[in-house]
Amino acid sequence: MIVGFDLGHGETALAKAYADKDAVPTVMDLGATGGGRQHVTMVAEHPTRGVLVGRAAMDNGATGLQLAFKSPELDREEVRRPTTLFVRKVAEDAVERDQDLKGTRPVRWFFGAPSGWDRELRGEYAALLRAAGLPRVDVVPESRAALLYARESGELEVDPGRLSGAVLVVDLGSSTTDFTAVVGRRTGPPLDTGLPLGAGLIDRTILEQQLDRNPQGAELREFLQEERSVRLVLELMCREVKETFFRTDRGKFAADPEATVGTVHPVRTRGGVLYFHIELTAGDMAAVLDAPQPTLGGRSWRQAYRDALDGAAAGLPGPPDAVLLTGGASRMHFVREQAREVFGADRVFLGTEPDVAIARGLALAGRMSIRAAGFRADIRGLLDSDRVGSLVADRLPRLAERLGEAVADGMTERHVIPAFRRWRAGRITTLDEMAAGISRSLHAELTDPGNTRLQEAIATWQNALRPDLEELTRPICRRRHLEPSVMALPTVRVSEGKLDVPVDAAAATEVLDNIASVVNVVVAGIVATTLFGAGTAIIAATGPFAVIVAFALVWAGLSEGKERALAKAKEANIPPMARKVGGEARMVAKLQREAGAQEAALARAFGEQFLEDGGQRLAQEITKGIAEDLEALADEAELLVR
Repeated sequence: MIVGFDLGHGETALAKAYADKDAVPTVMDLGATGGGRQHVTMVAEHPTRGVLVGRAAMDNGATGLQLAFKSPELDREEVRRPTTLFVRKVAEDAVERDQDLKGTRPVRWFFGAPSGWDRELRGEYAALLRAAGLPRVDVVPESRAALLYARESGELEVDPGRLSGAVLVVDLGSSTTDFTAVVGRRTGPPLDTGLPLGAGLIDRTILEQQLDRNPQGAELREFLQEERSVRLVLELMCREVKETFFRTDRGKFAADPEATVGTVHPVRTRGGVLYFHIELTAGDMAAVLDAPQPTLGGRSWRQAYRDALDGAAAGLPGPPDAVLLTGGASRMHFVREQAREVFGADRVFLGTEPDVAIARGLALAGRMSIRAAGFRADIRGLLDSDRVGSLVADRLPRLAERLGEAVADGMTERHVIPAFRRWRAGRITTLDEMAAGISRSLHAELTDPGNTRLQEAIATWQNALRPDLEELTRPICRRRHLEPSVMALPTVRVSEGKLDVPVDAAAATEVLDNIASVVNVVVAGIVATTLFGAGTAIIAATGPFAVIVAFALVWAGLSEGKERALAKAKEANIPPMARKVGGEARMVAKLQREAGAQEAALARAFGEQFLEDGGQRLAQEITKGIAEDLEALADEAELLVR
């Protein structure tokens, strides 16, 4: 059994789902006063009744009333204690009231967190929830829950293709309004408005407005300065009247501008009972929404919300395919109207029950997570089997060849001919010195950040490996009813010396990062080791440089045997006049004519040396990187497991 526990700053709702059934999650009856399905996020302790939650916490005999305590500051006692008390009591009551939770099967609890909470903070939150008595707890971003609910519930009339593209989730809560971009089912960082744009600010403004017009307002203000918990209760009253206002047909207020919604709440003080009256007309609500707010830089709530929408739109790379509004405050009429003005009426969607959408989405996230666990176990089994490592090892000689080609290709024009000219002019003493200089020049060239030949070689080789890797993951995808393409590494494009992946996803970023890591291993380790080790000897004995050595052999003679003659020729300081025998143009032409074949021979020699100098390390680094690439793809793919 899975329970989505939407612990909100203002209200809390729970929804349940079965891991082995496809039905839309059911919102649970919490026995809450005034509707049953939602508790006000409020907790207090009573000397005889124990912990009280929701409106029951307002009992006159209760102490330590806490309201709206959800916060990322989890180390504060005023956050930890009420969270622990509230979660434990709500969970106990849910198990007591719901027969489905009393069975032998364990219950998995899935909580939501704002998109701005990073992985570490979500982990700390989960630890706090476990301390509340829930051993099997997961915490997922609320934006993901909203997206899942929109996709799976069938409540929104939106093309599923839109929800697989760029989606902006706008979650309007009591303390904040969170804007989160979701691209290809991957949650991005929240779009920071820099403002505490929570609907609770509207509640507090209503409270001040009603106190101003109350005949007992002065006495009430004085009492509220001493009793913070009573102020929180009155803010709650204002919130509930606000919600009634926005649930009321607007035609009522259009037909009668003096029509009101409201309530009266008695406030017991040491000197007697004071009465807090709330009466809201359409004009009163307009005045509240348009009142300057110091915490919003002097802007009204309505204007700050519009500015935040404009800012979110500017922060996106392009118009979103869909905008999902969620949270109880999204019921306010102008919220959807302004979103439609900014993004277009056909892109903005609001469910019929946005106040419980996150709870249902969390239950869906839980069901998906459990089903995806088998998929992830299969992927881990593949990675643990070293089949990827064996595939890499089998194809490694071809990569070594490509790396050798990256080193040797074009070196005749760039390095050998200029070095020959310097040697002929007497600026280089021996051929050994010339070979060493070419080796150093090659290394400097390959370590230049602007040189991408090694990156291109590795990316091209990895692109060729993609079909073989897909064959390894294809059976897993088929077993889990997924298209094999979801586990295919993205193709890396090489354009104008730059690597690019035409997919905006975490896996694409992982692929580029891992290619960069392999390049670092090749440049800083294997190539450097070869060029500063055996590289000079390879250059001197193989490839275009051999043409120059052959000329030196004519001068040195072969009477001492070939090996000795070669060594003597490379070590000798050939007289300047002898160096010029045959003419420069003739030797350059010969080097250019034989460049292709000679560079190919040198590339093969370098490739063989690369395998010897660092083949094992290279295979390990590539295998590790591909494993991380596949893990990132699995993160994406598990969102499709249903």
